[in-house]
Amino acid sequence: MTEIYLDNAATTRPYPKVCNVVLSAMQDGFGNTASLHRRGVMAERQVAIARQHIRQLIGTSNWDVLFTSGGTEANNLAIRSCCPRGRRNVIITSTVEHASVADTAAAMTQQGCTVHTIDAGNTGVLQASQFAALASTDTALVSIIHVANEMGTVQPVNEIAKAVRKVAPRCKVHVDAVQAAAQLPRLDYCKEIDFVTISSHKIHGPQGVGALLFRTGSAVKPLLNGGDQQRGMRPGTLNLPGIAGMGEAARLTVQHRSVGTRTMQQRMDTFRQLILRDDIRQLGDNDSRAPGMLILAVDNVKSEVLLHTLEKYNVLASAGSACHSTRTTPPRCLVDAGLRPGDGVVRLSIEYQTTDEELARAAEIFKTAVSEVRQGKAGI
Repeated sequence: MTEIYLDNAATTRPYPKVCNVVLSAMQDGFGNTASLHRRGVMAERQVAIARQHIRQLIGTSNWDVLFTSGGTEANNLAIRSCCPRGRRNVIITSTVEHASVADTAAAMTQQGCTVHTIDAGNTGVLQASQFAALASTDTALVSIIHVANEMGTVQPVNEIAKAVRKVAPRCKVHVDAVQAAAQLPRLDYCKEIDFVTISSHKIHGPQGVGALLFRTGSAVKPLLNGGDQQRGMRPGTLNLPGIAGMGEAARLTVQHRSVGTRTMQQRMDTFRQLILRDDIRQLGDNDSRAPGMLILAVDNVKSEVLLHTLEKYNVLASAGSACHSTRTTPPRCLVDAGLRPGDGVVRLSIEYQTTDEELARAAEIFKTAVSEVRQGKAGI
């Protein structure tokens, strides 16, 4: 039975062209960007090309690009670079953030910061007015996810940034665009947004590489010491194969995402009609749902058992963020959105090459799996 992969929010299959670029950088194109000879120059050129493709992913060239080990490190860099800033020691974030934002913000309280967490409620969608009401001259940072990794909902990040800046002109705004990069047709961010996080493996690039984009002139405090690479903001030998692969993945994403996101929207809308019923409910506001994501609450089943039963039929999905795959309690945002005690949760996420045929088959398998779990036949 052919595998149906519906866990693209966790990681995506690298494009063949990306794999070729990675292999080339490891073989004929190898070199250290800090070396002054021709291999170093050639390596630095590859990094410069990748930076340009990543800027195009965001939509404008007015960004510096700092390469990291992934989205988690980039989120840490953004938050720790902004807080505290003199008297400004307040961080505003939300209940739909990735753990690397929520946990880092919480850790900053040990340095005297205060953290306000805004509730996204039953829709899973934040409102600009919520942030404006909390912002003040003491606010150092607002950190918002663009597409919520647990909820699949799209947040109005530009509106939030503009509303906050009217109240707190010196506040920095950070956007986690890790899921948004592959899920939205455009990522044009307003000038009020200072930092943006991108992760390679969510856009069909290699794992273990990401980027923090920041406006020219913004300060980034290094997490590490020990080198002059990337102007000392992120020292250490650059991951040339990963960076080259991420650049190629960004180039290909820009090339097809406008049509690709429309395709995902159409296919997921059809799938949604096939799968929803009284005991299989969608969580979060459907009008604000990212094109390729669907979060389901299933009455009276255990998520882990249901996922393993789906896998028995070669359908691969998840219960949410891979960073919390072993947790025993659901995230607050899902509970706020209507997940009840005893319900299982399944996050289904597609890419633009997922076919209608695969989704139609997955819908039938999903119903079969739910029935088997309730009858105690899981794994048989």
